[in-house]
Order: sequence, then structure tokens, then C-alpha cells
Amino acid sequence: MDENLTPEELKNIREFKTDLFTLYWERFGTFYVHILPHPRLKIGKRGLVGEEKESGIILVFGPKAVRNVHYYEAELFAELQFGYTWEDVVIPWDAIFRVYDKGQASLVQMRILPPIEDDEHTEFKPKNSNAKKPEAKSGKSEEKGKVIQVDFGGKKE
Repeated sequence: MDENLTPEELKNIREFKTDLFTLYWERFGTFYVHILPHPRLKIGKRGLVGEEKESGIILVFGPKAVRNVHYYEAELFAELQFGYTWEDVVIPWDAIFRVYDKGQASLVQMRILPPIEDDEHTEFKPKNSNAKKPEAKSGKSEEKGKVIQVDFGGKKE
């Protein structure tokens, strides 16, 4: 059945996932996205580890753990925090399996699409050049060139 998807059906499924992500991002605060393994999935230098290579990974999207979110036709780009390290993450819309928010008790489970070899994902193509790009809700302004390093270690004697 998946092999018989028309380009229009594929586009509609991706747009639905984009719209759903946008709804959660703008309305729910912190939410979770279950991503299944996919050849175009990139999780910074970390990648998928251990059982994640089989079952995927659940990523937390919230105002303190995510920044620089951008939507594209076939992918979502964001910087996510893993521990104290920020990693560039590229998530193909086709790899998104579930989106849920524990506080609102909502869960959406979606159709997974197999990787399409002739699908063009090689460059980021904005879904819409006038699209509103969500920003992290930190309330802090970023100043380029000034980086403050914080040591979260214990007391030094």
C-alpha cells in the first residue's frame, strides 16, 4: 500500500504532520515526538544509540530544550539539548510516528512511510518562504559574539 502513494498523497501526509507539529509547538508548551529510525534522520554527533536503532527515539520539545526550529517541505530542523550539549537535529516528516503531551493527555499516532529513494531531500527547501518560524520561548535575547560559559560542577576548593 505504501508503494502506491501518489506524490499528492505523500505531500498531504507531510503537510498534516507539519501542521500537527505546529499546533503542538504553539499551543502545548512541552511535548514529545516519537521518531522511528530513518536513513535521513540526523541527531547531531550523537545519532541513534543502543535500542534506539530498532525502536527509535522520543525527543522532548519545549521552550528550554529546543531552539532554532525551522520547517521544511520534507524535514524539520531544530537544535535540541542533550544533557548540556546542543545538537543539530534533522527529522524527516516521514519518520514521525507519535506526538503526545502528557499534561494534556493527547496522543496522535500516525502512518509511517518507508524511505523513498528518489525523493529529493538533499537540500533544505522551505515549505513556504513566508512561513512563520517558531522561536524558543526563552525571553532572552541572543547577542552574537558574547558567550557566557557556565560551570555547573561542584564547589572548587
